[in-house]
Amino acid sequence: MTSKNYWPHFIIGLVLFAIAMGVWTVKTAIDNPVELDNSYMMKYQDVDKDIYDILKMQKEFNKNYKFIPLTKKLGFPDAAFAFKIVDKNGNVLKDAQAIVLFTRPETTKYDIKTKAVFQDGEYIAKAKLPLKGRWNIIVKLNVDKLTVFEKYKMSTLRDMLVKA
Repeated sequence: MTSKNYWPHFIIGLVLFAIAMGVWTVKTAIDNPVELDNSYMMKYQDVDKDIYDILKMQKEFNKNYKFIPLTKKLGFPDAAFAFKIVDKNGNVLKDAQAIVLFTRPETTKYDIKTKAVFQDGEYIAKAKLPLKGRWNIIVKLNVDKLTVFEKYKMSTLRDMLVKA
């Protein structure tokens, strides 16, 4: 009577399983590419390098100014995001430079970057949105040598203004 050894079959099965899992991992990674975070309109390496300066400028800005969003719901397809910047005395700031990024929460494919224009006491950024639904609004402000960012979540379907 001969006894059979099954351990060579087990080792071959383990190797084949490991190869199959490697192929599955690569296929999943290719099918689901990483979306780069654009919450500061910079590459994440630059944000990582300069985050303390960014936070310091944000703190200085918040001490001297107030950002007031005026838009509660985005229009579709013609969206406008309006806001005011006031100093601590309540005076409207007229000489700030503002760039507004309209971006989807899940992808950068539909990003629209536009410059806000000052008119009638408020800044207005307009964009033609390709899709209805949720949008992230990121505002990059340059005020008195300070560069700061304001982030909001908005929708074209309902009133929704959430500071991110």
